[in-house]
Amino acid sequence: MSLLTIILLIFLALLIVISGFLSGSETALTASSKPRILLKYKKGNKRAKYVLKILENLENVISSLLLSNNLVNILASSLATAVLYDLFGVTGIFYATFIMTIIIVIFAEILPKTYSLSKPNRTSLQIGPIIFYLSKILYPVIFFINLIVKKIFLNKDKDDAKFNDQQSEEELQGVIDMYKTSSPDSEHEKDMLQSILTLNDTTVEEVFTHRKNIYSIDSSLDIDEIIKKINNSRYTRIPFWKNNPENIIGLLNVRTLNVDLSKKESSKEIIFDKISKPWFIPETSNLLEQLAAFKNKKEHIAFVVDEYGELLGLITLEDIIEEIVGEIVDEIDLADDQFKNLNDGYIITNGEKSLKDLYKHFDLESPISEASTISGHILEIAKRIPLFGETVKDEYFIYKVLSHSRKQISKIEIKSIK
Repeated sequence: MSLLTIILLIFLALLIVISGFLSGSETALTASSKPRILLKYKKGNKRAKYVLKILENLENVISSLLLSNNLVNILASSLATAVLYDLFGVTGIFYATFIMTIIIVIFAEILPKTYSLSKPNRTSLQIGPIIFYLSKILYPVIFFINLIVKKIFLNKDKDDAKFNDQQSEEELQGVIDMYKTSSPDSEHEKDMLQSILTLNDTTVEEVFTHRKNIYSIDSSLDIDEIIKKINNSRYTRIPFWKNNPENIIGLLNVRTLNVDLSKKESSKEIIFDKISKPWFIPETSNLLEQLAAFKNKKEHIAFVVDEYGELLGLITLEDIIEEIVGEIVDEIDLADDQFKNLNDGYIITNGEKSLKDLYKHFDLESPISEASTISGHILEIAKRIPLFGETVKDEYFIYKVLSHSRKQISKIEIKSIK
């Protein structure tokens, strides 16, 4: 074996090491945790600065690594072919293909990538400065390559940004689905995280309290009747209306009253001085927007109106929080089972119960329906008010009407069919 062959073999081994370094670097950088690297930087780790700069421009850095790695592997394969061809002739080409495939796969791909996956943050900090300067050197070449790629995909669909946002949300949902800890509350935590993601897709109309279920007071009543109604109420915030219950003129926070309502000297003026202006919001507002609005305005209740300004109902801060954490029962809530379970899989419930809550009760995804209540969903399916004993069904349930009036369905028997 000649001296030149020995030098080429040493150079070949060096190329394999460089290839492994580049492969491992790519894996480490894509698997590293930016929050942990940022924490290292804040603690004074100088190498973390390079890693953060790389992560901010990761696409170009990965392109630099891929370009470098391909150049190194092609050069290594070419040298191996030349050496083995010199030793064995034409058959050396096949030897080179076989040997280099095994060497590159094991020593330049699997081993470095496995190590980097096991310690991504530590590896990223070690290789950060080298990769940072490598990407700077190769930037002109990468810029030219990216320019060609952009020209090729110039006519790409304009909805890509929206599609990428949707992909990001789906990816986040997938991460949450995989979330698991030793805590017995991990499933509840997972449900809460999933609920937060759906706030942007849920309108206030789907969770509000309907206007006919609002406890309110006629502002034209005499002071004794108003005081009586306030004392009989289990709510701390009470709407006041004028002329008709849908014409809300204000909201009283009972806690702001500094008078004893049982005393005769309490006057209507004292109460009305504490009534604040009502806050009206459109029915199309989503829960995420409304949650931010509640925080900014420091309010707890908003009245929901349609496009014509007609009152539909009210929504509270607690309603939105319950969409995230589940039902909250406090000292003013009445004991009321959402669904009364019977034998053989049947349940009985009120028609005004939330359709979403029914599906949650059976661990099903919320249905695609214009209705927010179970009775509204039945009317949507039947296109009329079903009579006593009639049944209608959707994809998951059979609904049997147990009680109804001329205008609405009161009591329903429900059976799951899946």
